[in-house]
Amino acid sequence: MATVSRRCARGMTLVELLVVLVIIGSLVGLLLPAVQMAREASRRTACGNNLRGLGIAVAAHEAARRSFPVGCLECSTKAPRRQIAWNAYILPYIEEGSAAAAFDFSRSYRAVENVRAAGTVVPLFLCPSTSRTKRTGPTTGDRNRNGRWDAGDDLAYTDYGGMYGVAYPVPEPLPQHAGVMQYERATRGTDVSDGVSHTVLIAECTGRDASFQSEWANGQNIFDQRATNPINASQNNEIWSDHPGLAGMVFCDGHVEFVSETIEQAALVALLTRAGGD
Repeated sequence: MATVSRRCARGMTLVELLVVLVIIGSLVGLLLPAVQMAREASRRTACGNNLRGLGIAVAAHEAARRSFPVGCLECSTKAPRRQIAWNAYILPYIEEGSAAAAFDFSRSYRAVENVRAAGTVVPLFLCPSTSRTKRTGPTTGDRNRNGRWDAGDDLAYTDYGGMYGVAYPVPEPLPQHAGVMQYERATRGTDVSDGVSHTVLIAECTGRDASFQSEWANGQNIFDQRATNPINASQNNEIWSDHPGLAGMVFCDGHVEFVSETIEQAALVALLTRAGGD
């Protein structure tokens, strides 16, 4: 009678299972930073495209009006103030014709007549890496949570602010401290004596909310940089980016640069003023 030998199926031991799990965990640990870096690189590319779009829009505005947009209209006048931002003036040049048509320039940016326009979330105004959208969303929403609309509710944000200039610890700002985006007056290309390719027009100031007046229709989204503050040192109306180690900027000639936060402070200050002689 023939004898048939059978092999017993052998399962994986606990030690072998643990070894496999350790290997998988190590691979994930190695791959995760690479995946995160790739995602951030993609977001930075998208942010750069946004900034280039803004540069093209401002160039189109300058070609049509012979000046850069006014930084904030009726920001320094007595109440009532319209306080309309530069962003509103470039809406026709960024394919936001509906918002442009709906925006009433005779009213305040936060008036009920401007809710539909100023509440429009404009992707070009938002950095994809910003931390704000994860925290509060892309609009101010119901700011005091009273369940009804109040002036200032439901307004969409921007992560890119117009450059007002450099703030020095002196009683009054001097002309050489001024940037391109100013209150009440539109700056012309000929006013940028430091050179349009060497002067910042728009910079990242990401993650601000309504307490820092970062609605895109609000002219107070323009900001100055304290003369002693480096890039990414403060998120309180200073150059700030959620891209590690740098911040995106649009220059007056339309080109875009991501400037390192290690740039020499004197060089940074020189870039932010239009007629500093530097």
